[in-house]
Amino acid sequence: MRKYILIPVLLLVFAGCTTPQAVKEQHAFTPQTNAVVLLKSSPWDARFRSELSQKGFKVLKSPAQNSAISKGNGLEPGPGGVVSEARYGLALSWVTLDHCVENNSRIIDATLAVSDIKTNEVVLSIKKSGFTGPCGPHSSIVFADLVNSLADGLRRK
Repeated sequence: MRKYILIPVLLLVFAGCTTPQAVKEQHAFTPQTNAVVLLKSSPWDARFRSELSQKGFKVLKSPAQNSAISKGNGLEPGPGGVVSEARYGLALSWVTLDHCVENNSRIIDATLAVSDIKTNEVVLSIKKSGFTGPCGPHSSIVFADLVNSLADGLRRK
């Protein structure tokens, strides 16, 4: 009888140890500015940009890396004379889990990868699940959760 009780208890203990972290820092992440660029497009770019700007992020159209030359620790203007102030790019990837019955909102499992544009390294990864828009009584919008986690990650630096 004790074996039957011990097995579920051990499963619960080990399952709690393997829960993935929502925010995972992979390399040193020290942003000097809140300017970012979206590296991938999604059907929800407008909502995502809106959430970013509400939290104080400046979302640029492109990294403008073609016209910048790397010199020492920073970027200097290249032939085009333009240097982007965005050092970090955001790549949003997702898997649709379900659809909202009331409208076109979806429940997605989203991952936001923050990359250093200069070195092409992923420096921070944030994973959240939620709705892409309002759906009945549910108010958790995944983009707000992602941006809040990103802002919290920056404040810890």
